[in-house]
Amino acid sequence: MISRINLLKCKEGITEEQFRAVMMGEVSNVISAMPLLRKCEINFVTDKQQRSHAARGSIDIDGFIELIFDSYGDMLEGYAHSGDVLTAALEPIVDEPIPALITVRKFDKLVPAYLKDRDIIKRVSFCDRAEGVDAMTFHFEWWYIHSILVELMGGCCGYNQNLVIDRCVGDEEVHYDKLPVEGMVEFWFEDMDAFDECYTSVGYKKRASVHAAEFIGTVTTYFVEPVEVELKN
Repeated sequence: MISRINLLKCKEGITEEQFRAVMMGEVSNVISAMPLLRKCEINFVTDKQQRSHAARGSIDIDGFIELIFDSYGDMLEGYAHSGDVLTAALEPIVDEPIPALITVRKFDKLVPAYLKDRDIIKRVSFCDRAEGVDAMTFHFEWWYIHSILVELMGGCCGYNQNLVIDRCVGDEEVHYDKLPVEGMVEFWFEDMDAFDECYTSVGYKKRASVHAAEFIGTVTTYFVEPVEVELKN
């Protein structure tokens, strides 16, 4: 699956209530009609506390839109059709130009069906590369090794990796230096007790965090409230 993740920062003076109203109104209406779109979630930031042993990076957001397609070609076609209209709907409430990450999505641990309708916790982390680490090394260590080590951490009930394959700021494709994110992690937990269990586990302290320090630089964490957009197509 291919995801386009639009990173949103509210304009000065825009309240959370105004932001949510436009996102769930005009913005959702545009997204719902986007062709070839398989799924979309609007994620509202609910907590910006840094919940990682690593330093915080440069990503500063109030929410993000996660648009999910079957393929890169579908993403290009769908966004060519509706991208300008979506940008126009966002213009009154968010800073421009809007940065976006194009990612390949890997489902490492699916949230169990019995938790789908429960109010569980979602945490996201935006990761960049440690100094001296290239994209290929990050890809291998994160995609193939780190995801296995995460299985040794207790507490989490869902885990996705989103590997960045392209970056945009507005209509311009940009290099890593302009938007330094190599991967975005999505974690789900039943409650804060489960969250604490995960990050105090031996699997995290002695395995996953030690390995992460070898190739990940900063980790910028958020708790978010995901809201799925009902699609018309």
